[in-house]
Amino acid sequence: MTAKIQTPRSSKGVRPQYFDDPNMDQMHAMILALATEVSVLFDHFDTIERMLDEKGVISREDVQAWLPDEESQQERRDARAALIRRLFRTVSESQERLESEL
Repeated sequence: MTAKIQTPRSSKGVRPQYFDDPNMDQMHAMILALATEVSVLFDHFDTIERMLDEKGVISREDVQAWLPDEESQQERRDARAALIRRLFRTVSESQERLESEL
């Protein structure tokens, strides 16, 4: 059994401020945290679906022990990149609009 990785409950140091309103920075951090969780869930579902296709019946241990091959990893990277593009679409559209006005 592999050791479970514990992430820190709080960050150390001062968080960077990107927006004039600190509430916007908090919202930004929450959205990114949720996006991270969604990405992890996508990977988990992908693992379960692939294993069910292959084996038909699986256990929790099977899911935890499964390692993706290179093709699966690339598909996950592509899905993650698409999620990030969708999340930041409005930001990139605003940037493109500003750049076209220059």
